Amino acid sequence: MTDTGALYGLLGAVGGATVASLAAVYGPLRLHRRQAEQKASEEQGRQSEIETARLLKMRTTGRAWIDALERFVQDLQAHRPVDIDRFDEIMVQVSREATEAGHALAHSGLWLESQDTPPHGIPLVPASGGSRPDDADGSAFTALSQLLGRLREATREVRADVLQRPLQRESPVRSEVLESGASQGCAGTAEFSPSRSDRPDQWRPYTPPVGPGRLCSGFMGRSQLVGADEGNPRQPTPPRLHPG
Repeated sequence: MTDTGALYGLLGAVGGATVASLAAVYGPLRLHRRQAEQKASEEQGRQSEIETARLLKMRTTGRAWIDALERFVQDLQAHRPVDIDRFDEIMVQVSREATEAGHALAHSGLWLESQDTPPHGIPLVPASGGSRPDDADGSAFTALSQLLGRLREATREVRADVLQRPLQRESPVRSEVLESGASQGCAGTAEFSPSRSDRPDQWRPYTPPVGPGRLCSGFMGRSQLVGADEGNPRQPTPPRLHPG
């Protein structure tokens, strides 16, 4: 009986030591795994916030660029004097901010094409490596990739008209207020339009319909695209402004 009791005691001691050893090994492993999962979740949330901030900055800077162009267009339509140096100063600022925002999207798997200024004319490639489900023909995705180039094209068009008009300090100003939706204005562009989901990875570029002398909705739901060939709406031709 004594030997049996000693054996049981030995087995109990060995079993207890084994359990303690397993707990010492697997306890920290489970804790480490939970910490790793929590860290991965936090990192995913942080990346989501960063991507959202990048998209919103592109919307904001693009809208500021378009707003600046629209103000100069309205001044030209109202026969107000436009200082070319002031025009260049504002355009340099808004274009720089929008270009930086567009390039930052490369970190999120997007790249905005600027066809007019090589070597920036790099095609936009989806992060997942394929076309988006809501853009089967790729037209909206193409329009998005050409955003910076179209804004620069619009800037050149407006600047050309500013140069055609000498700075006249005594130029009369029409009393009526021009509608913000005039049939002439900046060139075509595209919009970052969030889908009904709040997830930034489900946001999609949106190409609104285009027609001659008709503005379509743009950044933040405001007008930004004017003039297009009815038979070829995907290649809008920006109208030239003329005195008178």
